[in-house]
Amino acid sequence: MESIGGRRNTGGNPSHLGGALLRMALYVAVVLSPLVVVAWVRPPSEHGLTYTGGKNLALVGFAILAMQFVVSARLKWIERPFGLNVLFHFHKTMAIVASLLILSHPVLLAIGGKDWSIIFDPEILWHIWLGRIALLLLLVQVLLGVFRFVIRLNYETWRFVHNVFAAPLAGLAFFHSWKAGGDLTLAPMKALWLTLFAAAATAYLWHRVVRTWTLRRHPWQVSTIKQEAKDVWTIELTPPPGCARFDYFPGQFHFLTLQRAPHLSLEEHPWTISSSPTTPGVLTTTIKESGDFTASIDKTRVGDTALVFGPFGRFSYVLHPEERDLLFIAGGIGITPLMSMLRHLRDTRAERNVTLFHACTTEADLVFHDELAAMARATAPKLTLVHVLNKPSDAWMGERGVLDEEKIKRLAGAEIATRGCYVCAPPALIHKTIRALRALGVPATRIHFERFSL
Repeated sequence: MESIGGRRNTGGNPSHLGGALLRMALYVAVVLSPLVVVAWVRPPSEHGLTYTGGKNLALVGFAILAMQFVVSARLKWIERPFGLNVLFHFHKTMAIVASLLILSHPVLLAIGGKDWSIIFDPEILWHIWLGRIALLLLLVQVLLGVFRFVIRLNYETWRFVHNVFAAPLAGLAFFHSWKAGGDLTLAPMKALWLTLFAAAATAYLWHRVVRTWTLRRHPWQVSTIKQEAKDVWTIELTPPPGCARFDYFPGQFHFLTLQRAPHLSLEEHPWTISSSPTTPGVLTTTIKESGDFTASIDKTRVGDTALVFGPFGRFSYVLHPEERDLLFIAGGIGITPLMSMLRHLRDTRAERNVTLFHACTTEADLVFHDELAAMARATAPKLTLVHVLNKPSDAWMGERGVLDEEKIKRLAGAEIATRGCYVCAPPALIHKTIRALRALGVPATRIHFERFSL
């Protein structure tokens, strides 16, 4: 199961809120900058409002398209106040917005200019064809992203298509607008357009080429492989000699590229860090075999190497020191970031009260069973452990059925509304759990979640 760190809010720290607002303001300023420059330098035109609107929508659409490369480049300065999950969803949303703007461009030009040849005529200028192809690539990108699960397109194929189409799409859009856009004959607009395109190209090359080359120079090594439960494996990594300290918050995630046998995939995947930062020389990731790349995780061997990039995410109790009593809710392998937090709480002997609900299917699916039982017997933190099994054996003495509002209310205690609640599970269970917590009076600001899905 792949993990992307997600949050419902940016937390109560004013510096993070201020940082988020600053980055949002910069983004809005960049995507609207073409309209500002055009209003400044565009000479009077005989074209009507519809035609002019079509041109303006294309200008903003291209600016959004250029910023898509910056937003998705995993730049930590941009990601820090939001979490990468929020940025990924923003990236997807803005792709849809850009598509609608750019799709409206030729339609409004045709209506405003009373000439539909720009859309339908095959005998058209070459730079118009570039625009048509760019629009087609953009629509393919967006539709595959939105409907990937509906058409059952696996992650590796989707990501390959996404990466292959991205650079040509930006290039075609740039050259189309450079040649076809009358506003781009003006020097300020040329300068702005070159700046936007350069920002997109730089972010793309950094993300796809430079960063990968840098990571390959300092690979980590697989030192231990341990089976935790049915189809669940923990991979322990040790840093390369001379590697700077890998600092992270408990609950964060990283991107891994496992370099194994030649016939095994080299795809980069995001996974939660299941170890605690209190063990600086060791980094562990716990992975469930669930299809696609993860089906081969048991073929990883000691001595294999890995590229490690991170950490990312804001799903961590240490970012909310005001929350003294904690409620952790995990679905299946969603236990991993919560396990990282529990290990950190144990190692620092934190004086906290923690209740952990772990929803699984059968006894065989329980991960970290013995270690969690040992934590529950300790005194710091004070851990109340509740396993909820949907299809247990007849010998099971614990909670049965699904984890619902009734169980949470009965087992979490009367003070649930004052707790910091951390939820990590498949999307359906997350949504159901958040609704239950809100119904029980937990404020939205105290509900933090991580989506175990891309």
